[in-house]
Amino acid sequence: MIKKLLLSLLCLFALPIAAFADELTDVQTFFNNFVNAANTYSTSLPNYYVKNAKIVRVVYKPDGTKQSVVIPFDRYLSELSKGAVLAKTVRYKNRYENKKFTKVGADYKITAIRIPRNDTSGLPAYFIATKTPQGWKIKEESLGTKVQKFLDAK
Repeated sequence: MIKKLLLSLLCLFALPIAAFADELTDVQTFFNNFVNAANTYSTSLPNYYVKNAKIVRVVYKPDGTKQSVVIPFDRYLSELSKGAVLAKTVRYKNRYENKKFTKVGADYKITAIRIPRNDTSGLPAYFIATKTPQGWKIKEESLGTKVQKFLDAK
C-alpha cells in the first residue's frame, strides 16, 4: 500500500517535470532555428514573431550611458528586408553565448550575450517567447547595440 502511494506521488511530480522538460526543449529548438534563420537571411524570419512584437534596441552611447528605443514592428520588418542584401554580402551574423531559458508565467525569457560579427565582447540581449496555435513565437526582443543611428528612430 505504501509503495503504491509513493509511486502515485512520484508520478504526480514527475509528469509536470517531464512536460516542462519537453516544453523547454521545444523553446531551445525554436530559438536555435530562429538564430539560424536570422544568420541565413531567411525570408521566413518574420514568421518567428507574433504580429506587432515589441522590438527594443538598447543603444550604448560613447559617454557610457544607454538609451532604449522601441521600433515599430512594421518598420522593423521593412528594415529587415532592406538590410538583408547588405548583411548577406558582408556575411553579418550574430552569435549568442551564455544562453539562459527561464519560464515566466506561460512564456519563456531567453537571455544571452549577443556577439555580432567582428565584435569580441558582445552586449546583453533577451527574447520573450510565447506559445501560439502556430507554435512558439517571439513577442518581445531586446538587443544591446553600439549603433547610434537607432537614436534617430524616434
